[in-house]
Amino acid sequence: MSKILIVEDDTMLVEVYEKKLTGAGFEVKVCLSGASVKDEMLAWKPDLVLLDVVLPDKDGFEVLEDIKKESEIKDIPVYIFTNLSAKEDTERARELGAAGFLTKSSFTPSQLTEEIRKILNYKTSPSPNPSSDFKIPTAVTSREVRKKPNGRKVLIIEDEEVFIEMFSEKLKQEGFEVVAAKNGKWGLKEAEKGGFDCIILDMMMPAMNGYEAIQELRSSEKTKNIPIIIFSNSALDSEVKKALDLGANAYHIKTRITPGEVAEEVKELIKESSNLVG
Repeated sequence: MSKILIVEDDTMLVEVYEKKLTGAGFEVKVCLSGASVKDEMLAWKPDLVLLDVVLPDKDGFEVLEDIKKESEIKDIPVYIFTNLSAKEDTERARELGAAGFLTKSSFTPSQLTEEIRKILNYKTSPSPNPSSDFKIPTAVTSREVRKKPNGRKVLIIEDEEVFIEMFSEKLKQEGFEVVAAKNGKWGLKEAEKGGFDCIILDMMMPAMNGYEAIQELRSSEKTKNIPIIIFSNSALDSEVKKALDLGANAYHIKTRITPGEVAEEVKELIKESSNLVG
């Protein structure tokens, strides 16, 4: 079983990637800070390291420098895994000895799993010219098997694929049927088809923002009573108040809530809504 070390401080991403990779047959450990990476690698000897750049103590490039100074671990492939995608970042990663550079936003968890399989399958003995092996791959496609619905249906209106998959996967595991729409107008068309028990709505989307979407949902007979959970990248008091005043039931910063917490809140809101109707 191949061993993957994930260096990432975002607990939501950690939960999703760890679950996905473990389910794919990898052994996974996590470091939430850069300071612990070198010691963990020396003790555990992973087959591959996914290293974020923005970390709470030292950044990923500093961690990579530390790794390359240790003879026991310097040849373990380290892939920079970040949303930084400027040319200078990829060049710095290459110069410091990274095996490759993966942009988070380009990979869903399933696609990341496929990319790791590919990396480990073609990993061979060290090349005499390591820089020639530096990889900046594009996302690959994969298929998910949808579990049988439990009779409850959730609509996710979100334009970022990675968040769609993160939350959809957990909801499916809990027995929900999930439909996704990648902009507000598309989401409203899906909602009007009926049959949804809860709607998860991103505030910042193409075609229509979250406030407009809430207003439309609450003005329609088909959707006016469906619980709405808001996701956003910020949570100023004024923003939260406006969304709740318009009719949202809950408001969260989407990088600070886990898929498991989302699933539990969906269950609770559906239960509350059913009690009110009853």
